Amino acid sequence: MKASKIRALVQISFLLFMTWVGYLHQMLGGGREGAPAVDALCPFGGMESLYIFLTSGGWLRRVAPSAMILLIAVIGMTIISGRVFCGWICPLGTLGEFTAKISSRLKIRKRELPRELDNKLRYLKYVVLIVIIYFTWKMGTLVWRDYDPWVAYMHLSAGWSEMVERPVAFIVLFGTVIFASLFIERFWCRYLCPLGALLAPLQKLSLIKVRRSDEHCIHCHLCSGICPVRLDPEAQEVETSAECIACGECVEKCPKEKALFFGTSGKKFKPLTVGLVGLVIFFGAYGTARITGTWRTWAPVATSVTSTDPTEALFGWMSIQQMADTMNMPVERVIELGELPGDIALNVPVKEIEGVNDEELKEKIQENLLKEPSHEGRDDQSSSQLPPPDEIRGSMTMDQISSTYGLEGEKIFEKAGWPIDSDPATSLKTLAGEMEREVSEIREAVRELLEEQDS
Repeated sequence: MKASKIRALVQISFLLFMTWVGYLHQMLGGGREGAPAVDALCPFGGMESLYIFLTSGGWLRRVAPSAMILLIAVIGMTIISGRVFCGWICPLGTLGEFTAKISSRLKIRKRELPRELDNKLRYLKYVVLIVIIYFTWKMGTLVWRDYDPWVAYMHLSAGWSEMVERPVAFIVLFGTVIFASLFIERFWCRYLCPLGALLAPLQKLSLIKVRRSDEHCIHCHLCSGICPVRLDPEAQEVETSAECIACGECVEKCPKEKALFFGTSGKKFKPLTVGLVGLVIFFGAYGTARITGTWRTWAPVATSVTSTDPTEALFGWMSIQQMADTMNMPVERVIELGELPGDIALNVPVKEIEGVNDEELKEKIQENLLKEPSHEGRDDQSSSQLPPPDEIRGSMTMDQISSTYGLEGEKIFEKAGWPIDSDPATSLKTLAGEMEREVSEIREAVRELLEEQDS
């Protein structure tokens, strides 16, 4: 069987599997007993959570250790066999590629941007990557989630309500991943994909690349016409472009044997071999993680974080009873804080209860908790007994931080160089965005004030 057919089977398998996981997550929810969340099975989630993982050992809300394992696996396979993840595995890439095939069947004329404009637009994905990582690390939350087409795809089974809640993500999915690919194959991959931008420089470092034998090449230009990302392997002896996705289409369709091939400086490989090497690395990392017990698709919020803001550990897949257990309080208390009706179902996932929005419920509980008197006894605690300032998240408010660390909010704002009249009930990520500041400044201010307090 040709490598292209096996590649298509692999692509379809991954797409169907992830579609099924997305459906299960909507039905069962997440956590230990549920199905993995979308962010837990995306390598990019590992990159988004990298800063907080390195600084505090924690994870961004909805991200789990599995995402970091997948990130390491994808980086490893890219360095060795090229961007096999993009060409063989990525469901969004598959959607774009298959949309282009449907376009051909429908006789829709393929279009290409002028070469100069095309080259410039390819840098746009690097801008997208930098912006996402900067604001995610700065605010301590998944800022990209409401725009992410992968999140939108994995929530398709949730129906219209999810589309209304996250409309931009669905516009990006149907507009740039699917519709645009009717005319320009892999439009999303070429110009906008942040994970593609992360892997592109690693493609240049990859050991295995597409190579051309000038002795056997008949200069038919077929390879450039068939390349899904518009490269021209005929123009050089080694395809060093960061855009190559290791799909092998050019090698397999080359009419002259030995003219195009995958290889290192001294060894040749068939397209199928390259794909299988990448898949072995990918599944090898997964299998090793499973055997060693490091594969987890959920990550409990650190106790020190939940003591600051118990609502950080609340998710829509939880029932009211599970929320009460998580927050260590009676069910009646959760109903009171959430301003819910007394006869509400206690063992049904919140997101399935008609008229209840899980995010709004979380905010309502958080808001009512903040109205209560601050916890007593903080002034008697040393900084060693308090949560590390690195665990302060962008979703927290100054009221919560002040209550947790026994510090005056105005002093923290002043120490960080923020306006002292900033709203203490507004989340740090919102304030930081409005003032073009960084949440890390608040973390550092708290650390310095605690050190001064102990000295």
